[in-house]
Amino acid sequence: MNLMDTANKSMSFNVSGLVRLLPLWLIGLIIWTGCGPKEDPELVRERQIVNQGIEILRSGTPVQRDSVIRTFYNLKHPELFPNFLSDPDPNVRIGMVSAIGYHKDKSAVSALNSLLCQVDDYLLQETIIYAIGELCDTSSVPVLIGLLKDDSVKRDLRLSIPITLASFIKTEAAAQVEQTFAEILAGQRDDIELCSYVAVGILEILQPRNAEFFMEHLPILRQMAKKRKEEVGEDGIWTNLELTIQELEKYKSPSS
Repeated sequence: MNLMDTANKSMSFNVSGLVRLLPLWLIGLIIWTGCGPKEDPELVRERQIVNQGIEILRSGTPVQRDSVIRTFYNLKHPELFPNFLSDPDPNVRIGMVSAIGYHKDKSAVSALNSLLCQVDDYLLQETIIYAIGELCDTSSVPVLIGLLKDDSVKRDLRLSIPITLASFIKTEAAAQVEQTFAEILAGQRDDIELCSYVAVGILEILQPRNAEFFMEHLPILRQMAKKRKEEVGEDGIWTNLELTIQELEKYKSPSS
């Protein structure tokens, strides 16, 4: 064996012996920093922005929280937001939901559907409903309809749902939305306030294709508008009904 062979053998022994002596965590660090795939620098930067923003959402002023949410709108990695939907602070969840809705991140729709039915904070619920309307995933339609028809749900929350349901008119859930509006007009006509918000929803989705379907409910709408005007006057609820009546009447045939 020549000197070169002896040196190589000795070096091989020394290196292997050194590796055996290194702590496992140090070996892992060497592998991670030198051999593994490196994380996208922009993702790392945006994760830091989100983490810093979380702290402001928890302890900042309303103006500061609004500024943080607007910052989230400009990020390129919306997948960072759903991780915080379970945060105990409602301000954090509101910020995350708002950002998800802005980015139209449909991967979060299942989480939003579940969250809407679990939380009691009204502002958070309203933000979720808005985000659901932005995502416009039809899996949310049964959830919204269930809340709309549930008398135990907060009144203001129910009133906000028809306009969100109207955003699904260009999806395969259109017929389900139309049928729900018709059912409420027919079955809850004594609840003039609720029906007036449904009337606004009808106004949003009204088109030649469904006009005849909704025209069947013109007598009910007229009765409610008349009753409201007699009891309260020409307020916002009456206006909602009257505007829908006027638009439906445009579709009436001359012989009707």
